[in-house]
Formats: sequence, C-alpha cells, structure tokens
Amino acid sequence: MSDLETSIAMLFRRKGKESLTEREFVFSASMETRWFSPKEAQTLLDAGISGGYLQRKNGDVFPTFDFSKVEVPLDYKPTKEMLDQVPKANQDFFSEMVDRIVKTKSVSKREVVSRVNKKQELLGIDVEPAALLVASDYGLSVESAFIARATTEILGRDFH
Repeated sequence: MSDLETSIAMLFRRKGKESLTEREFVFSASMETRWFSPKEAQTLLDAGISGGYLQRKNGDVFPTFDFSKVEVPLDYKPTKEMLDQVPKANQDFFSEMVDRIVKTKSVSKREVVSRVNKKQELLGIDVEPAALLVASDYGLSVESAFIARATTEILGRDFH
C-alpha cells in the first residue's frame, strides 16, 4: 500500500463519499486535515490522477480502488516527502509546453508566457490550445499526444 493510496483512502473515508469535487479534495487535504498547503494538496490530486488512483469525470474525482478496504492507522498523516516523489509527469500541461518551448528555442519563459496570454486573449480560448498554437508559431511539432492531453485537461475541469 503506497502512502499516496493511503492518503486518498483517508480523504474519501473522512468525507464519507464515493466522489468528491476537485475543490473538496484539495480543501480536505489542506484546510480540513492540515496535511498540506493548497498547492501541495493540488499536487496530491494530480499525483492520484496520473498514478491511476483517481479518475476524473465531470469535475469530480473518484478512487479507482476500494478505499474502504485500505487499512489506515488512526494517527495517519502523510509526509511532505511523499510529494517530492511525485514524478514530474504531473506537471500541468501549460507549464510543460512553456518549458518545452523555452528549452528548444532558447527564449525566455516570460516571453513565451506573454505570447500565450496574448494568443489566449485574442482568440478567446483556453490556455492549453493557446500554448499549442504558440508552440506551433515557434516551429515546434504539435503531436497528437499533446492535443489529446490538452483536451483531457480542458474536459476534466469543473465548469460550474
């Protein structure tokens, strides 16, 4: 049983629900339990999704395992070191695209972010497709895997 799986099980048990909104999950892992800062709690959420322990659907997250069968000690508290072991693959799409452009084209991060923001504002689109368009403007190949990932991030948001 991983620390990540135990943490997720504890949060869902504590709430007594089969699903939580992303906000509920982050709030519970930060403010209610005082385990993490809100940013660290978001990292926990991202790690749960990328690690296959959580699944997104319509803005909610669901455990992919039977959390009621996970043994959680009464005094359980995850370590912050657990978050350091989360792979960089959990980096959000926008940041990953910006980093990719900066590395391959030797331009400043500020310039890339500025261009993405301008493209987003001009076209009235989400940040992910704007980042893909800017990458294309810089001559980078925009592979279908990137398009699929951007689509997944956009569709996984809570629009309420």
